[in-house]
Amino acid sequence: MDRSSTIVLRALGWAPDGVPAKKEGTCAYCGQPIHVGDLHVRFSAGPAFMDDLSLADRGSGMTCGYCVPLLSRDGLMASGYGVFSERGGVTPFRKWADIAAALREPPEPPFVAVYATANNQHMAWRAPVNLSRDLFYIRVGLRDLKIRRPMLLDAVGQCQKIGEFMRVPPTPKSLSHPFVVLSSDLKDGQHTRLRYRGPKEDDPSLENAMAALPDAFSALFNLTLGESWGLRFLLSPGAGTSSDD
Repeated sequence: MDRSSTIVLRALGWAPDGVPAKKEGTCAYCGQPIHVGDLHVRFSAGPAFMDDLSLADRGSGMTCGYCVPLLSRDGLMASGYGVFSERGGVTPFRKWADIAAALREPPEPPFVAVYATANNQHMAWRAPVNLSRDLFYIRVGLRDLKIRRPMLLDAVGQCQKIGEFMRVPPTPKSLSHPFVVLSSDLKDGQHTRLRYRGPKEDDPSLENAMAALPDAFSALFNLTLGESWGLRFLLSPGAGTSSDD
């Protein structure tokens, strides 16, 4: 099976780089097997490199030709955000509207999905390769987030049901939902915090909503961290301008 760097590089339409290998080995970064004649370079990392624990083969002295272009400044920039597949190329994955669209309809597998949360993050070679459109992982910063697409899409409707019960009005950018905080980069410690009641003092409380809609809350409480992250975008269909990124 192709490693993540191979899929990302091909989706970008870039060519591998390096010199033909004289011996077999494994890419220290992505774990791609390197055969005699395959392009590669000697493994090297600068003093600022802090991702050694993520290396696929820490003892290897080789870097495959697919990782080489992605380790450059241009490569890091090109592979920081996106859904990459050989069939579909690069799907935008930075603006909120683009993320929502990709979560609803990911490309045919295999594909790789990444969302950097800091500048010059190494994303491509650390991301999982996805083989299903209904169960996949997204590399968000330092985390691999699990997405069960049917559960995520169902949760959107459950959120609306709860929000409407609590009389939370929709806005031009957001559907009605019960959350106070949903963090797009997962840096907010209050991510998934629920509101205590609707906007007005006499609106139904969270306790009222939980008693009236147990199945809806069961669906929310069984979401993965990745699915709760995905709600940030699916509950904001009117977002997507630069100010929302």
